Amino acid sequence: MLSLIVHTRRGYRPNNALLVPSESGVWRPLPVLSKAQALKGLVLYRFTHSMYYANAQLFSEEITHLVNNSEPPLQWFCIDATGIDDIDYTAAETLRAVYELLKEKNICLVFAHVLESVHEENHNEFRQLLGKEAFYDSLHDVLKAYQQQTNIKPG
Repeated sequence: MLSLIVHTRRGYRPNNALLVPSESGVWRPLPVLSKAQALKGLVLYRFTHSMYYANAQLFSEEITHLVNNSEPPLQWFCIDATGIDDIDYTAAETLRAVYELLKEKNICLVFAHVLESVHEENHNEFRQLLGKEAFYDSLHDVLKAYQQQTNIKPG
């Protein structure tokens, strides 16, 4: 019973993180409140649980906070979907709202590490909304594409 309670609590408030590359190339997770950017204008946000009605609000709040309080202002927002193995209807609506918020602010939304099962379930809808160029196999691919588009270099 205790295990079920702990699992449910983690689902409601997952321990999400911002990812930054270390000098050795390893990804370091930092607290979301750190507002750390992987490169100037690029946030790599890792959501660490399935997305569903109980945690969709936290997802939206964290992204809104980052978008409104990042310095320098964001140009790209990447969601690292490594931990997302399912997206329910409420979470999909929240993703659409986040997309609209970022679009209003001229911030490009991209994804990395989307599991094949999630891709298949939401394939057409999100591909049409974002375009196939918004999906990357790795965080390194996101960094490379961001650098090519913006001419921003590490450091």
